[in-house]
Amino acid sequence: MAIEKGLNITRESWNVLRADFKLLVFPMFSGLAAAAILVTVLAANILIPSLGEWSIAALRALSSKDPQQPLAARALGLGCLFVIYFVEWFVVIFFNTALVGCALRRLAGGQPTVGDGFRIAFQRLPQILAWTLFTSAVGTLLSAIEQQLGWLGKLAIRLLGVTWAVATYLVVPVLAAEGTGPLTAVRRSVALLKRTWGEGLVGHFTIQLLTSGVGILLVVLTTGGLLLAVFMESIIVAVATGTVLLLGLLTIAILTSAMRQVFLAALYHYATTGEIPSGFSESTLRQALKQS
Repeated sequence: MAIEKGLNITRESWNVLRADFKLLVFPMFSGLAAAAILVTVLAANILIPSLGEWSIAALRALSSKDPQQPLAARALGLGCLFVIYFVEWFVVIFFNTALVGCALRRLAGGQPTVGDGFRIAFQRLPQILAWTLFTSAVGTLLSAIEQQLGWLGKLAIRLLGVTWAVATYLVVPVLAAEGTGPLTAVRRSVALLKRTWGEGLVGHFTIQLLTSGVGILLVVLTTGGLLLAVFMESIIVAVATGTVLLLGLLTIAILTSAMRQVFLAALYHYATTGEIPSGFSESTLRQALKQS
């Protein structure tokens, strides 16, 4: 039954996305921004080798279990880890807020543009920055603690991390629609999540599972192409196969991200208004939410 509900959610999320493919612009920009940041960091490490060595040394000091490790070195490592989390999460949260903002308008029957999505994200920039600071601090703290514990402690911290991820499941729709601060956003997310039977999370994981299955199939098929390239000793076939694999995996990642955000927008819309969003069926959303 849960699988059937998850498949329904996945199909309807895809149908909404298919009706408005411009929503894919936001995860595409998110990926490009992440790639640009990575290139910048790599270029900085090449141009200033000491910077890369310093960063690696700081992160190693943070993960070290040596009690003689200087406190200043651990603090620097903590700072480096926080910056990594902050930059990574800011990019994701900013573009997801833009996508969800557009999706909420679309699901309410509107015709939002890409510009509308960016306007929503920039209007929520103070809240996005505050939430990014907050969640990055939590992530940094959990990672730092985990690195100092044994396997049982690591397991406990990871379970705590999963709990945090579930509690903040609907934070981005709350940010996009309500523009609240981080603590209020978490409380609103938890309050909305309490109304679920759990199928909302099932939908999230089903989307991920199905798209991952497509990705695995693509890898299997392109592996055959790479083997053929080796047999034929053809660089052209190898490059073509590698290009298809890379583009295919990127496309799957973009579609997965967009479908998840569309579903979150639909779940938030129905949970807060009781109205069936355009493109989704009442039965699907009633299965995902219990009546309070």
